[in-house]
Amino acid sequence: MVETDSSGTHTRDPNRAVLRELASLLASEDWIDEISVFPATHPESIVISLEATHYPPDRVAEAYVEIQSYTNGDFHVSYVEDHHGVEWCCRWDRHRSEEYTRDHFHAPPSATHDAGTNREYPADLLTTVGNVVVSWIYDRIGDVWDEID
Repeated sequence: MVETDSSGTHTRDPNRAVLRELASLLASEDWIDEISVFPATHPESIVISLEATHYPPDRVAEAYVEIQSYTNGDFHVSYVEDHHGVEWCCRWDRHRSEEYTRDHFHAPPSATHDAGTNREYPADLLTTVGNVVVSWIYDRIGDVWDEID
């Protein structure tokens, strides 16, 4: 749910400092191909392209993580695989929701609203990415290879 004022204007501000710090911390990881900080197509995000050689090329054309962080503590972390034209994704969220607790997860393969489950994440985004998201990505890479065996 996007926070708005009485006129319907978006009121969440991107936490650019946290996103820059996260990009800097992840820059040397060997599972990452490239990190785009505030690209034109996603000006409130960092977009992390994952190393293609970590995935079976016949199954996954590309994979990336998009991270948004806001000064009110909210965040969205989306993981996306392109299965040669079919998107496979999931999302870790922290924001107000009428259906879920503030911390929740939208499960793959489509990360739909109905696929949400309540979760509890570490207090800050950096720890959440490091302890929850990155370990999940490592497991996912192994699962993709296992699926083709």
